Amino acid sequence: MSNFTEQHDKIVTHLQELYRKHRDLDNEVKDMYSKFVDDRLINRKKTQKLWLKDEIHRLETELKALG
Repeated sequence: MSNFTEQHDKIVTHLQELYRKHRDLDNEVKDMYSKFVDDRLINRKKTQKLWLKDEIHRLETELKALG
């Protein structure tokens, strides 16, 4: 397997995991809203979601650059 393929596959796998984590956090935030959890805790989860979204965007850009 070429270095390109290995790198591409590694990024894709990592992206899939980040998508899953982002989706899980989204569900968790929705659940927290329905249970009237403290806003500080919700904001912490939302910050984590934003970090994941930034990382997803960075990796998607890297994949496009690979071709």
